[in-house]
Amino acid sequence: MGYGEAVKEPRDYTEAALHAWSDIFPDVDLAAYATTVRIIRAGRILEASLDRVAREHGFDLQGDYEVLAALRRAYPTPLRPQDLAHRVMISAPGMTGRLDRLENAAYITRTPHPTDRRAILVEISPAGIAIADETFQGLIAAARVILEGFAISRRPGFNDELAAMLAIIGDEPRRP
Repeated sequence: MGYGEAVKEPRDYTEAALHAWSDIFPDVDLAAYATTVRIIRAGRILEASLDRVAREHGFDLQGDYEVLAALRRAYPTPLRPQDLAHRVMISAPGMTGRLDRLENAAYITRTPHPTDRRAILVEISPAGIAIADETFQGLIAAARVILEGFAISRRPGFNDELAAMLAIIGDEPRRP
């Protein structure tokens, strides 16, 4: 069924919007746009759900927790702030503020680089490990609840398709 054809009730917001667009642009194939919009909407909904969990632990998902999680995955290897910024895809000034907050909370330590006097190294502290692990466990539990209605047998294929799409659109592999 094309998006311009009548349906009893749209399945979701995207389908309703696409029906309206197909009335305006009846000769345009909207399939690629439909997929893109659904991925964006699903991402926003999923991120909001996971962000609520991170906030219960005192973080925002795409902010301080993302930095702390990157340090946790790198542990016991300390990271330079610029390497950390690259891993979490933020600017150097944005990283400085996050590191300040995490250091003030005693979740990280900053130490001089042993061979480069201009550089510092950032390492997660024992308290940081504890809160990062606790938060991660909460995120895992929330993800399971979110995906309860999505058949387990479909998840590996769907995951593979999403990974392929990300590779195609330029999501470069980064160290965890």
